[in-house]
Amino acid sequence: MTRHQLLMLRANQRAGWVGYAIALHTLGEYENALNVLQTFRKTQEGKPADYEFSELLLYEASIMVEAGKFKEALSHIYSHRDSILDIQSWLEMAGDLHARIGEHEDSAEVFETLYHRNPENASYIESYVRAHGHYNDEDSLKLCQKLQKLHPRAEAPFNYALKLSTGSTFRTLVDGYLQRQLRKGVPPLFNILKHLFQDKNKLETIKELMHGYYTSLEEHKKFTPESEDEEFPTSYLHVMIFLAQLYDYERNTTKALYYIDRAMQHTPTYIDPYMVKSKIYKHAGDMVEAVHWVDEARTMDLADRYLNCKAAKYMLRAGMVDKAEEACALFTREGQPAVDNLNEMQCMWFLTESARIYFKNQDWANVLQKCHEVEKHFVDIVEDQFDFHPYSMRKMTLRAYIGLLRLEDSIRGHQFFNKAADYAIRTYLHLHDKPLADSNGLGNGEIDEMTEKEKKKLESKKKRAAKKKQQQKNEASVNNNPGNKDKKQQPDGEIVPPPIVGIELVKTEAPLDDAMKFLDPLRALSPQCPNTHKLAFQVFHRQGKLLLMIQSVKRALKTCARAPEISLHMTQLYQYVKTKGTPSGIIAEIVQTEMSELLPQNDIREWLNVRESLTGANLKNFFMLRCAHAHLTPESTPDQLQSVLDFPCDGFSLESCEYVLDHLNSGMLNPTPQDIATYTATCHALFPLATAFRPPKTEETVPR
Repeated sequence: MTRHQLLMLRANQRAGWVGYAIALHTLGEYENALNVLQTFRKTQEGKPADYEFSELLLYEASIMVEAGKFKEALSHIYSHRDSILDIQSWLEMAGDLHARIGEHEDSAEVFETLYHRNPENASYIESYVRAHGHYNDEDSLKLCQKLQKLHPRAEAPFNYALKLSTGSTFRTLVDGYLQRQLRKGVPPLFNILKHLFQDKNKLETIKELMHGYYTSLEEHKKFTPESEDEEFPTSYLHVMIFLAQLYDYERNTTKALYYIDRAMQHTPTYIDPYMVKSKIYKHAGDMVEAVHWVDEARTMDLADRYLNCKAAKYMLRAGMVDKAEEACALFTREGQPAVDNLNEMQCMWFLTESARIYFKNQDWANVLQKCHEVEKHFVDIVEDQFDFHPYSMRKMTLRAYIGLLRLEDSIRGHQFFNKAADYAIRTYLHLHDKPLADSNGLGNGEIDEMTEKEKKKLESKKKRAAKKKQQQKNEASVNNNPGNKDKKQQPDGEIVPPPIVGIELVKTEAPLDDAMKFLDPLRALSPQCPNTHKLAFQVFHRQGKLLLMIQSVKRALKTCARAPEISLHMTQLYQYVKTKGTPSGIIAEIVQTEMSELLPQNDIREWLNVRESLTGANLKNFFMLRCAHAHLTPESTPDQLQSVLDFPCDGFSLESCEYVLDHLNSGMLNPTPQDIATYTATCHALFPLATAFRPPKTEETVPR
């Protein structure tokens, strides 16, 4: 039954009118939606203004804005100003509408009023400056200083002034700002100023000032020798912490550790230095040491949930799954396994991090279990929205309701779903390439390659899995026992979904079809993410869907033309068309047209050479270009591998070097163990703390 039919049946009920208007609004029929709301509003005239009527008026104005009727919307909110009780929303809408129709003086006046209401809102300051038409930094800075005088204690206008100022003006402003914040001991000071570091001159200015404070505080206990009053010892402590974070930002691990160690010696009972030190080791690639220091911070305050979550996340990154579960158990329901309770609470960061480490360890069953649990949470979120339909109609929270509907439409574009989909799709691709022969989730040949010690571990794991499965069966039989009065009974007719079991998921006979269940939402809701099109090409290439392969490459080039995988995918596409040929008829014409756009000269080698001249200085792109050339001419693979081994990695990030190592370990370019050892030794010289590049003899690091 449609909303229009409901309105005809219950014309005297408000929900019918509002529901029909919302339906028209979401369909883009703005005129009809406005007519319905205006007709309904006439029936409400004469009644005292209340919050629900106020929301109705604001919702009507929001539809006008979406329809492009800015003047009508402005006239509407001014004519009903006395009836609109949400003054904040009224002012924000009025200021925006004045700016849209070119009434900048009125817009500036409204945003100045909003600034007085909340001087810490940076968007009000930006809108106020923009309304004055000052687009050069000098005039905008004067306006910021004017706002600062109105509210001297406000931080937002000062931060905006730091963004606009340069040279000596910036140095003067940031000098006073740093001293005030360090004196107060503001912990997030580094994160507040981090956006300024993109300007190298500002970064050097801040670093120079901080070193001056450090020297002066150490010698004179003052920020500058000329200062009159001595500072508290905490100022010196926060200067050292800031310097450690600053050098960590530049990935100068040696200096970062020097300053953070001094800070810990200065005040051993302060938690922040321990957290900073753990982050330094994380950025250096040593997650085991990072776990040690974040766990030290956690044990200093066991009641802090943030520290507990951060420690658990680091433990998962280091592969310490059991230890992470123990840490989380401090804040989960007593008497229930921590993992089950975290899953029940939809704690998706824990699930995605678990999937990450299981994928790294090639535990395909657990990867799929975690990813499907994340997917189930998103299904539950979509289903839970139905509880808000009648509530929003009744309480007239219409603008928030429209926001909810639009959020639900794109909910699977969230980063948690993206991460889970990435691990799930890559797992299904592995299962397609190497079908399983073992019920525990191992591929053909993988068991034969195991050592005796690894085989014993596998047998032990099988026994634990069988014991856990039997325990689950026993619990299920207890729950299904009609005589068990302590258990809640499911309502009649409700279907209880079966539990997600990774061992069953990994036995799929159609892994590519299962991968599409994760890929389709990504393609629809995360088209701006380059990883989406990378995964799409890999799936469609295996399925032999030529047009979709072309579409994936084109979208990848449009989204992020410098993505390293494009080189290999373009080569694979060219080879597929060359070897398989194109279908006849209209599809052949489409393929020929699209391929001529992608390769105007129909010369893939020339295309790769041009791409190398543009992106070859990047380590990831260089590696993928070598893989593309090896795919074209397999006999050149040893030469391409040697080019990678000889490529100077100095100056590249840890993440780029690990990217190449992961692909070499996966078998790309057919490296021998000696080749991998050579590359690892090169990277170890650049990143001596990174566990990924440690020599085999020091790899068995015992967690503290």
